[in-house]
Amino acid sequence: MTTLMDCDNITDDTLAAVEQMDLKGDVEGGDVGVPSKTSNENENDHFDGDLPPDSEDISEDEGVVSSTGSSDSENDSGTSPDAAEDVLLEGTMLKDEGNGHFKNGDLDKAARAYRRGANVVKKLNKQNSGDDQVKSLLMALQTNLSMICFKQQKYKMSVEVASKAIQVDATNVKALYRRAAARRKIGDHEEARADLKTALQQDPSNIPCKKELLSIKKELETHRDSQKKALAKAFSSSGGSFLYVDKEADDKKKAEEEQRRKKEEQELYKKRKHEWEDECVKRMANNEPAVSFEDWEKEQNSADEKRRKKEEKKRKEVEKRRKAEEKARRDAMKKNQSNDAESDSEDDALTESELAMMRGYKKTKDGRTTSYFTRELSEDEKQKLGDIAPKKLEPSGSSNVPTRLSTSTDGISRPSAWNKAGTWEEKDTTSWCNSQLRSRLEDVTVTSKYNVEILSVEELTGDASVAIAGGKKRYIFDFHAKLKYELTKPDTGDKVASGILRLPDICSTSHEELEVIYDGWTKKPSTHMEKHALVSRNELSEVIRAQIKNWVQDFNEQY
Repeated sequence: MTTLMDCDNITDDTLAAVEQMDLKGDVEGGDVGVPSKTSNENENDHFDGDLPPDSEDISEDEGVVSSTGSSDSENDSGTSPDAAEDVLLEGTMLKDEGNGHFKNGDLDKAARAYRRGANVVKKLNKQNSGDDQVKSLLMALQTNLSMICFKQQKYKMSVEVASKAIQVDATNVKALYRRAAARRKIGDHEEARADLKTALQQDPSNIPCKKELLSIKKELETHRDSQKKALAKAFSSSGGSFLYVDKEADDKKKAEEEQRRKKEEQELYKKRKHEWEDECVKRMANNEPAVSFEDWEKEQNSADEKRRKKEEKKRKEVEKRRKAEEKARRDAMKKNQSNDAESDSEDDALTESELAMMRGYKKTKDGRTTSYFTRELSEDEKQKLGDIAPKKLEPSGSSNVPTRLSTSTDGISRPSAWNKAGTWEEKDTTSWCNSQLRSRLEDVTVTSKYNVEILSVEELTGDASVAIAGGKKRYIFDFHAKLKYELTKPDTGDKVASGILRLPDICSTSHEELEVIYDGWTKKPSTHMEKHALVSRNELSEVIRAQIKNWVQDFNEQY
C-alpha cells in the first residue's frame, strides 16, 4: 500500500493502477473523489458530499447524534438544554431542506439552506466550545456548503467555507479534501498538497486523497516540462524559435519584394529597348540619323515630364471650376431660403387668440384662463354634482384624532381616525431607512491584523415601511446593497487589498441570517498576506451583520 511517505515519488504506473482500483464504495455513494474516514463507510453518508439521484436522507450519525452517542444536558455555550435542542432541530431541518434542494438540482437554494443552518448551529459552538453533537452537525453543514460552492465554480468561496469547517476540526479528512480540491482549481497547488498530506496523515489509505495528490503532482510536472520546452525553443537559434521567426519572415518578405522590383525593372528596360529600336527603324526609313539609347531616353523623359505637367495643370483647372460651381450653388440656395422665410413671415402672422391656442390655453365663459383641453360643465351637470370643494375634517373626539404611527407603552399601535376598524394601514419609511442604512454601512470598520473599512456604498436599493394590521405594528423592509472595501496595514496605512461585496437580502424576514457575498478582489493581496486578508475579510462580514442589527434597532426606535 502506498503511504504518505512516498506519495511524491509515485510513478505513472502506480497512478494507472490506482485509477483501475475498485472504487465501488465511492461510486455508489455518489461522491467520487471525496474522502471518507474508513473504507467501510459510505462516501457521502447520505449527502455529506455529492448526492446521487437515488440517495436517502442524511443519517443520524451525520449531524443529529454524535459518534459517541453524547446527549449531554448542558453545553459550554451557556444555552439551556431545551434551547440547544431547538437549535439542533432547526439546524437539522435546514440541512434536510438543503438535501432536498440538491436532489432537485437547485444549487442556489441548497447553498442558502446550508448557510442558514451553519449560522444557526454555530451559536452553540462559540470559541469551538460545542459538544460532539454540535460539531458533527456544523461540520456536515459546512462541508456540504463547500461542495455546493465547488459545483457552482465558486472556488474561492469553497475554500473559505472549508476553512471554517477546519477551524472546528483541524483533522477532518473531508473538509481538508474539499479545500484542497478548491485550491487546486484556483492554482494554489502547494497549499492543496499540504491539505492532502494532512488528510492522509489521518487516513493513509484514503484513495480519493491519493488520486488528487497524484493529479496535482502530474499537473506540476506537466507545467514545468512545458516551461522548459518554451524556454529551450525561445533561446534556440534553430528549430523555429519564436525570437527569430519574425526576423526570418521579414527578411524573406524583403527579399521577395526586392526580387519582384528587379524583375519589373528588367521588363520595363526590355520594353523601352524595343521602343528605341522601333524609333531608330522609323528614322532610318525617313533618312534621319539614328540616336543612341541614352539620348532617346532623355527625350522620352523630357516628353513624359511635359505631359505630366500638362495633365496636372488641366486637373487643377477642372478642380477650380468645380469649386466655383459648388460655391455658386450654395449661394443660390441660401438666397432662396432667405426669400422663403420672408414670405412665410408675412403670410403666417397669427392673432393673439391663435397664439394662445398654440400655447395650450383658452378663456372660459367666466373669464378664467385654463387648459385648452378642459371641458366646461353645463348648468345641469353642476347642479347634479353639487359642492365638491375640499373640506377640512373636524375631529369628533380626542380618541379619533389622526396620529402618526407610534408604539404605545403596551406595544400596540393605534390606527388613524379614518381607520377605526384597525385594518391595514401603512407608512412609507424608505427615505429615512435608506439614509440611516447607508450611514450605518459607511461607519463599518474592522481593526485586526489588517484594518478594513468601507470606502463607499456603491449601490443601495429597496424600500421600507411601517404597517399596522389587526392592531399590531409590523416593520417591513427589503434592501440590496453593493459595497466597496479596502484592507490596509495598521502601522503604515499601506493598501493591502480591496474588493467589492454584496448584501443581496437585507429583508425583514431574514436579516438575522444576512448573506455576505464577495465578488473577488479588485486588488489581490500578495501570497504571504492572503491568509490574514481572508481572516480580516471574515471579520468584516461579522461587523456588517452587527451593523444591520443596529440599523433594525434604529428603525424600531424611530417608528
